[in-house]
Amino acid sequence: MCQGSAIARDPLSAAVRRAERARLRKVLRAEGYAVTAQRRATYDALLDANDHTCVEHILEAIQRAHPTWRVNKTTVYRNLDLFQALGLVREMRHEDGRAQYELALHGPHGHLICRQCGALFDLDPALAATVQHRLREHSGFAVDLAGHALYGVCARCATVRQGAVA
Repeated sequence: MCQGSAIARDPLSAAVRRAERARLRKVLRAEGYAVTAQRRATYDALLDANDHTCVEHILEAIQRAHPTWRVNKTTVYRNLDLFQALGLVREMRHEDGRAQYELALHGPHGHLICRQCGALFDLDPALAATVQHRLREHSGFAVDLAGHALYGVCARCATVRQGAVA
């Protein structure tokens, strides 16, 4: 199962949720896709989470909201793949291959993941831009951190580790 962000985002306002649902309908129709109940439910689960979440949590949310539906992981994966292709959702892969998904409305950004506790943090886009610029200046290499993760040890785990060493 997945772990959400270490710093929780505020729930989306009713106005943002309505606008996002309208955007889902508009984008699906514009690209020739049907606006199915399962697609709406998958997107609603992402709107409810408003965080990095995995297929298992999305499926659980759909099953809680619609206990009589027969929805499986395959359906959720297909919907997420479609949402990604349409620019509605972004995927982030962990080193072990697990995927987490979040709404694209949060804009492109990188992630920081603690190897000790698994905590996930959004990488500040301004800081990422600075790092990318410095790397380009130093090595000539243009790095794209959006959608990728940097692994290390979070401040809490570092403090615990230092306390254990002292």
